[in-house]
Amino acid sequence: MNKFIVADAANCIGCHVCEIACVTAHQQDTWPQQRRDFLPRIHVVPQRNVSNATTCRHCNDAPCVASCPTQALWFANDSIQLKQEACIGCKNCVMACPFGAIEMVANHEDAPPLAQKCDLCSQHPSGLQACVASCPTSALRLMDEAALNQLRRERQTRSAQGQPLQERHGARRESFLSKSPRVGANKRDAETRKTHFNEIYHPLAACAAEYESERCLYCAQKAWCNWTCPLHNAIPDFIRLVNEGKIIEAAELCHQSSSLPEICGRVCPQDRLCEGACTLKQVGGSVAVGNLESYITDTALAMGWRPSVGDVAPRQERVAVIGAGPAGLGCADILARSGVQVDVFDRHPEIGGLLTFGIPPFKLDKSLLSVRREIFSGMGIHFYLNQEVGRDVAFSDLVANYDAVFLGVGTYGMMTAGLAGEDAPGVIQALPFLIASTREVMGLAESAEYPLTELHAKRVVVLGGGDTAMDCLRTAIRRGAASVTCAYRRDELSMPGSKKEVVNAREEGVEFLFNVQPQYIRRNRKGQVSAVGMIRTEMGEAGPDGRRRPRAIAGSEFELPADVLVMAFGFQAHDMPWLRGHGIKLDRWGQICTGGKGRGTMQTSNDKIFAGGDARHGADLVVTAMVTGRQAAQEMLAMFTQKEGI
Repeated sequence: MNKFIVADAANCIGCHVCEIACVTAHQQDTWPQQRRDFLPRIHVVPQRNVSNATTCRHCNDAPCVASCPTQALWFANDSIQLKQEACIGCKNCVMACPFGAIEMVANHEDAPPLAQKCDLCSQHPSGLQACVASCPTSALRLMDEAALNQLRRERQTRSAQGQPLQERHGARRESFLSKSPRVGANKRDAETRKTHFNEIYHPLAACAAEYESERCLYCAQKAWCNWTCPLHNAIPDFIRLVNEGKIIEAAELCHQSSSLPEICGRVCPQDRLCEGACTLKQVGGSVAVGNLESYITDTALAMGWRPSVGDVAPRQERVAVIGAGPAGLGCADILARSGVQVDVFDRHPEIGGLLTFGIPPFKLDKSLLSVRREIFSGMGIHFYLNQEVGRDVAFSDLVANYDAVFLGVGTYGMMTAGLAGEDAPGVIQALPFLIASTREVMGLAESAEYPLTELHAKRVVVLGGGDTAMDCLRTAIRRGAASVTCAYRRDELSMPGSKKEVVNAREEGVEFLFNVQPQYIRRNRKGQVSAVGMIRTEMGEAGPDGRRRPRAIAGSEFELPADVLVMAFGFQAHDMPWLRGHGIKLDRWGQICTGGKGRGTMQTSNDKIFAGGDARHGADLVVTAMVTGRQAAQEMLAMFTQKEGI
């Protein structure tokens, strides 16, 4: 008979560890480089209160084998194996499989889709089936003739002794998920916190960190939370170290994959990433991963610890990094740890880019960036602040004088609504508003580029539903606005921002208007904004991106009074005239193009110049920007090594 994997639905906890184990087993036990490469051969199918894993049953009389015209499928080692090189992509096997266990996948972007199915890890050096070996509740089991005979004998014995024929239904699942409810970091009460710009969350105390770390199931070393983190932080392992009281070891582990863990712990949308993937999400609440990540580095730094660089042999190469945001800092961090001389140039007076100046202080204490600057400087990274490329520094000089250049310049272009009257006094853009506010809180001089808008006793309306809109709303509350309203064209479920930020904004007094779309801006006799014309919407059909499109409801027009109107529609690439003449291609959105045949994923069409972060992929998360910076550094190092061998 054939071998096959059987799943016990009663004890499946829906942790997806089997999918991760399958993918990494077929990727030399490492994480896939791209999201599109996450192609498991086993699939967890969630249902209402239970989940189950489905995979190939390696049928005795396999219809897939009979349907294959090229003998790409064949019987071997008591299982059905696939020679993908013999597959012609005819899809006969997909049609024939009664379990939906065969799918068509492309190995890379330009490759044609070919069949893929479970091979029982026949090529893995361990000789073990990765999904079975990794399942935390032993809900997966390899079945062969010996296993079936053993199961039959066990049931015979139980029956003869008058014992229950099997253990209580789902007992292992219930035991594994039996954890205390989430507590996480405590918030300052809304009435107090909206009067100042200090962080709203109290730091975790040691006892609270121990409590949250005890809740972690440790589904696996490579778990679903690791995978959904763009940096693939070793989340289960650093949580276990916290539980063991090994804070320094936990901090060292965090710094292996992240250049700014104490910052990501505060500003990452964990509810959409690691915590959103936590197996306990629907059972007592996700483990407070973000709070624990901040706690680890905050505590270690307070103990006098600093990241270990080790004995690094200095290299002769010099790299210029343009932009001290998360992409630039991630790049500089990896290069410095490898002995490369790194100079970082930034237009702002402090490092961090929009981490420092675009994210309000009540979400991120700016002293953290000052400490991080000292750490990076101690690693040998040189910062040249208040130095804008194209104004204070010639880009051509950097290209000529350095072995490589990294572009991590972010996106400072502002998206408009295309409404008549957007140039009226009182209509402002989100980014300049946030930068001006943060500069004032930091005690920096007011900038002509970022003038501070007076909001005291004014009616403020913010258009948009993302995290930037939430930042503007909560900043306006703290700046004494008489009323603050968020107007968003879709329903609440469709808001792209972090759900916890919506909760925080509501607690602080923000009013929300959903399913309303701006039509025009009304001015008063002095030409200043006095209201924004709105029309109500309803959710229509989904667009190409899968999101439902709002459509206007005829006859539902109304005006929303406003003394200040903040446009928070997001950011786009800004003009960089200094790039011209250096062979760097831009896409139709003005973003820097990288990659292509024979090039690194972060390498531009100019061999010496790399790019990452928002300037490359558009406005996105802090963590995704950092990933690209670190990847660019690795590609630079590979380029330097290759040149050494020539």
